[in-house]
Amino acid sequence: MRPIELVLLSAVVCSVRAEVHLSSRERLLVDFLSLKYCKHAILFDCLSEHTTIHDRSNILKAVYTDATSIHFIDITATIARHNVTVIFTPRQYAKLCAVLDFTCPGAPRLLEEVSKYRYMNNTVSWMLLSRNDTGTGAMQSALWNISGIQMNSDLLAAVETAVQGEFNLFDIYSKGRHLCKDIYQTLYATWNSGGGFRFTTNYSAYKIRQNFASLQLRGVTVIDRENVTSDMVDQLLSEPGLTKGIVAFVKYHYALLVVLRDFHKFTVKYRPTRGWAGRLRSGYRLGLLGVVQRHETDVAATGIIMRLSRQPELDSIHYSWAFETGFIYKITPDIGSKSEGNGFVAPFSPTVWVAFLLSLALAVAVLKHLAKLSERYIQRRRTERTRATMAYVLDVISCVAQQGVPYVSRLVPSRVAVMVLLVANLVLYNYYTSTVVSGLLSSKMIGPESIPAVIDSPLKLSLTDTGYHRILLRVIISLPIDRTASIDLVARFATLRLMIFISSAQEQTLPYSTLMHDRKTLPPRSPDDLPLFTDVEHAVPYLRRGGHVLHCELTEVYPAIANQFTANEICELRTVEGLYKYDVRVMAFVLPKHSMYSELFKITLMRAQETGIVKRIYRIHKITKPICQGSATVYSVELTEVSLAFIILGAGIALSGLIYLVEKRESIRRRRATGGLQGDPLPQSYVP
Repeated sequence: MRPIELVLLSAVVCSVRAEVHLSSRERLLVDFLSLKYCKHAILFDCLSEHTTIHDRSNILKAVYTDATSIHFIDITATIARHNVTVIFTPRQYAKLCAVLDFTCPGAPRLLEEVSKYRYMNNTVSWMLLSRNDTGTGAMQSALWNISGIQMNSDLLAAVETAVQGEFNLFDIYSKGRHLCKDIYQTLYATWNSGGGFRFTTNYSAYKIRQNFASLQLRGVTVIDRENVTSDMVDQLLSEPGLTKGIVAFVKYHYALLVVLRDFHKFTVKYRPTRGWAGRLRSGYRLGLLGVVQRHETDVAATGIIMRLSRQPELDSIHYSWAFETGFIYKITPDIGSKSEGNGFVAPFSPTVWVAFLLSLALAVAVLKHLAKLSERYIQRRRTERTRATMAYVLDVISCVAQQGVPYVSRLVPSRVAVMVLLVANLVLYNYYTSTVVSGLLSSKMIGPESIPAVIDSPLKLSLTDTGYHRILLRVIISLPIDRTASIDLVARFATLRLMIFISSAQEQTLPYSTLMHDRKTLPPRSPDDLPLFTDVEHAVPYLRRGGHVLHCELTEVYPAIANQFTANEICELRTVEGLYKYDVRVMAFVLPKHSMYSELFKITLMRAQETGIVKRIYRIHKITKPICQGSATVYSVELTEVSLAFIILGAGIALSGLIYLVEKRESIRRRRATGGLQGDPLPQSYVP
């Protein structure tokens, strides 16, 4: 028979479809495509005495009503090896199914090719057809030599039984061929030409595969510490609170991994790394992302910010941790003020001040003219001595200051006017003082509220000693040198960390990082100051003292603040959104790309979230800011806020001195004029 490499048949659209006679194998194939809701199918068969062109046309006619396209590929042993990367295109427009006739001589070789390129995953639904004369031994032997069968494989093996027209369908999967684990088969259903599928009672692929039976998976995590071995990882990540070299979200995702580990009954052998990402000049990926990208791990006990550039390299199975960084500091009078503008005029609005000054001027005019009007129209004996205008101004100012008036007029209208003025100023005075007191007690002191304000403030900046902070500022801390080690080895290791930091810094360019580096990190620090890179326990006492600001993941510093700060000091804390506010905040629990455990773990974490387990773990590790429960804090008034009062005082003193000099000069002039007429000599003290 002439070998045929590729045969593609299509049905002709007919208005009337005749009855098609199908064999039991063909009917099983059609039922399988209907069971998996396949819209596109690939049938690997061979033209022999069992399969003819007529059989293929019958299959096409049978699946025509389901709008399923079928691609027939001849895998006769004499034909050259097929390129499976062309057959299985990366993007499929619909559900894809593949059926392999295991009676064909080229079936084992095709399975090896498919396994090599990892096409036996849940993206393709497979069925292997076998006859009773072939036997199950040949199929099992071929499957045992295949490494591509995975935990998420959608693979059914249809084995014909001794009963004519009846097949047993087995669900084939492996818990990890890359870990040298066995291949398992479970009876999925039986099929016969008369009754179709009879499924196993309460069969669930998730429940069948959920028990890993103490399988040891490969894990990776980030611990920025020296001399950390795989045996120490569980102990370090399970410690409550903060641990040096381990950030909060790493412990949170480790807790989620513990949920998966206990539910699926597996163990993890960890590979600790010092950083998350990096790249050498040759393109070799470093850090945790490099390990995950090369499929050198099965699970990652940490969270990753899923940027667009990382999506082709990772599979995300869960999102819950909000990565929130920020600046935190304690407000003090020297870095903030309670109000904007001058505190002396702040209690009243400008319209109130204008009305108040106009009322005072009107009061001066009324008091000055009441005496004249009373004497003119009442025609009584003059008992009031004439007073200057400045005397009435002084009376009005005395009423404003609630000091009374130095001279009480005998005229009833003047007394009534003074009484009204005193009462009106009493009301205004109470409003003014109550506003000032309430402002001192209840108003929040305004400090730096943005990143540029923090950079320009006198606060001394420190950052938690984590890898992403060192990458951000592109600062390479000199490594401690072991004297027993060779200089070349230390230099190579330092160069390797340098490449990790610089390469990772190129992945992210956050605003203000360069300005902060120049303003806050380059100036020298005294030994008594907080270092640039520090830990939370060391930084909290400096924050309590004031004058320092710490950039960190806020949930890491809140427990220490709750333990060391008083109730009033907690009310004085201020936070500013951190440097990562422009980045993606929700972190992803990641696995290697196309991992066989992705779907299984995703379902488990989804159920854990629905039952509240994830929420409980989140509350344990995501500590919120302590609530301000202290009494009202009275902030001391700064000189800038009462500067107007001192300006008025200084201007009044200067004006008084000027008036004194003018009057003195006028007095000297008059005495000279008087002395010149009488001939008396002028005293030496009056000589200008």
